[in-house]
Amino acid sequence: MLETEPNIAIPRRLQRGSLSGIGLLMPAIIVVILFSLAPLAYLVLVSFTQESTFFFHNPIYTSDNYRTVFDRYLPHVWTTIRLATLASIVNLIFGFPFAYILARKISYRELVRTLMVFPLFGPLYLAFGLYYILLPNGPGAPFLDFLGVDAARLLFSDQMTIFGMALFTFPFMVMNVVAALSNVDPTLEEAAKTLGAASWQTFTRVVFPLSWPGILAGFLMCFGWNLGVYVVPILLGGTPQQRVLSLTLQQKAMSQFDYGLASAMGVVLMVLAF
Repeated sequence: MLETEPNIAIPRRLQRGSLSGIGLLMPAIIVVILFSLAPLAYLVLVSFTQESTFFFHNPIYTSDNYRTVFDRYLPHVWTTIRLATLASIVNLIFGFPFAYILARKISYRELVRTLMVFPLFGPLYLAFGLYYILLPNGPGAPFLDFLGVDAARLLFSDQMTIFGMALFTFPFMVMNVVAALSNVDPTLEEAAKTLGAASWQTFTRVVFPLSWPGILAGFLMCFGWNLGVYVVPILLGGTPQQRVLSLTLQQKAMSQFDYGLASAMGVVLMVLAF
């Protein structure tokens, strides 16, 4: 009996530890279910109802909302994907060199990281600031006139809309690439140069492949955020740029009270983001 008691006590300790671990996870699981999974399930359920019938006693279930999205509003889907993709590419083009300098050349990188938090306060402030600067009598008007650029045409254009979207999501790209470059040993670059590799060869064969996970993570994060862009097309874009799903969704829900179609658009945005 004395020899078997320790063998019985060990499984009991393991069982007690597993139960305490589950107990620690329960609050997080409850929060995820209540504030993430339940709203998503609710959104999907509403998307299969006709107009606002979900909120009445006898909802009418239909799949026509998704047919409408891909028949009537397919150009809006492509506009959303195009703007999000171009803004993410701009982030990659300018964000990677900035991240490389931040990770390799600057000693006060923590200060720069702190300053990069400011764009994350919200796209509304950035979009309104750019809108004010580019007004005909705004602070940037003399400089644009000197360059021969029409501020009014630049303001409501693809270029300014993409720039506003990229400016908001720029920190996401930089932070992910910096995290990836921090895991790349600088001696690998020195070894490549010692073996006779040019700077562009070191970049294409050493730095870029090893930092690829951070690039992919940054691109997907920027793309996901830009898919749901709302205020930037309103302030910086014209009519073509305002044909994005987020604006169309808001108009269908709040103006026409077509909650079924608006929910279907939300589900499409969610699927595109994932």
